[in-house]
Amino acid sequence: MRITAGSMRSRIVAVADVPGLRPTPSKVRQALFNMLGPVDGFDLLDLFSGSGIIALEALSRGAKSATSIEHNHIAIKGLKQSRQLLKLENHWDIQQTSVEKALKFLAGSSFDLIFADPPYAQGEAEKMIQLLDQHDISCQQLVIEESSRYEPVWPQGWICQDSRRYGDSSLHFLLRK
Repeated sequence: MRITAGSMRSRIVAVADVPGLRPTPSKVRQALFNMLGPVDGFDLLDLFSGSGIIALEALSRGAKSATSIEHNHIAIKGLKQSRQLLKLENHWDIQQTSVEKALKFLAGSSFDLIFADPPYAQGEAEKMIQLLDQHDISCQQLVIEESSRYEPVWPQGWICQDSRRYGDSSLHFLLRK
C-alpha cells in the first residue's frame, strides 16, 4: 500500500496479514483528505487504526501528531515497524488497547480530527461516539468509515453534515450540535 500525498508520497507501507483488516483504499483516502482540506498542525486520533494508513496520510500531509489505537497485536507490530521505518517516533503514538479503554484513558482530551474505521455494521461507530461524549473528548471534526450498506443511527447531540459513498465504504462527517 502506498501513501498518496505529502512528504512521504509514494512510500510503500506494509500491511499486516490480519483477518478482517481492510485498509482504507487510496481512492477513499484521497477523497477524505480533499474534503478535509489542509491538516497542517493537526492532532489526529485514529481509532480502530488497523494498518495505520490514515495516520500516515495525515502525518505525510503535515499533521503535528497522530495517536493510533488498535487492539490486534499483529497489526500493532506492523504499525510499529512502519513508525520506525519512516522515523516517526516523535510524532506517532501507537497504543495496543481497546477503543473503550483508550477513550477512558484519553478523557478530557481534544483533537483536531478523530477518524474511526470500526468493524463494519456492528454498531461500534455509535458506541464509540457515546464513549467520546462520556469521556468528554472533543474534536473539530469526526469522520467515520462504515459499510455503505449500513445506515448508522447517530447519537443525540451529533449531526452528520455529509456522507459520501465509495463502493463498499462510506465516509460520514460528523459534528457536535
